[in-house]
Amino acid sequence: MKLLTRVVCILALVVSSTAMAEAPDEVMGAQTVSLDQAKNLYDDGAVFIDVRDAQAWSLGHIQGSVNLDFNAREFAVLYVSKELDRNTPIVFYTSSPLSVNSAMASFFASNWGYSNVYYFREGFYSWMAADFPVELKMAGRSVQSEDVSRCITSV
Repeated sequence: MKLLTRVVCILALVVSSTAMAEAPDEVMGAQTVSLDQAKNLYDDGAVFIDVRDAQAWSLGHIQGSVNLDFNAREFAVLYVSKELDRNTPIVFYTSSPLSVNSAMASFFASNWGYSNVYYFREGFYSWMAADFPVELKMAGRSVQSEDVSRCITSV
């Protein structure tokens, strides 16, 4: 019985430490970008790909971003598509550095032949906190960040 208890405790420790892991600082084949660098890429017209699930994306995302859930089949469109320009700058992001999905997406995209892959580790929450352009779902309707700013300044 004591052996079983020890095994369960060790497994719980391993699983909890894995679940709490942060995303890596760097990804082979991709350039890690800071918040300001991501904003510059945004201003230059880079494609931002949010790899969170559709529900998280629908509640809020970087304005103009595309949702390709890393854990769904739709992400494979990056691999199979012959029409996508593999030289287009692509920025992958999730909510925060607590999710590894943007790191994994960046790694796969670079291995699939995309040459301008950027890994925005800080993610959507830092983007939103910096008051950069976002689309949010508030009270059942979608609004853009400038709409919220306009409402606040007019009061």
